Amino acid sequence: MSGPRRKQFNSINAASLARWLVLTGFVAITGLIYVYLTVQLYHLGDLKKALENELASLRMQNEVVNVQITALTSRSALQRRLKEGYLKMVPIAEHSIVRLTVPPRPAEDAIQPVSNPRPSR
Repeated sequence: MSGPRRKQFNSINAASLARWLVLTGFVAITGLIYVYLTVQLYHLGDLKKALENELASLRMQNEVVNVQITALTSRSALQRRLKEGYLKMVPIAEHSIVRLTVPPRPAEDAIQPVSNPRPSR
């Protein structure tokens, strides 16, 4: 046998290894971000659906209340409450009534500050 053999090591290309590690890390981080955003999208969709259901419920309640207000303020309901003595009506005094009169129209030749008359054809 010949003298001691020198062990040969396989050389590693550090630049190639670093490039593959960076590329693998980038793909892994991109995948994790995609999964996170997809889960967040589903979560926000569920939240939006719950808010839409609540809005529809509130609109329905609002409609029911509007019907009740209309029923309670109708003329027949107010007359019934008046007969029961629940309401008391007092006539309006003459001095409390404000009457508005229509101002007289200006003559045809008067100056009109707001609009000009249309020319005759």
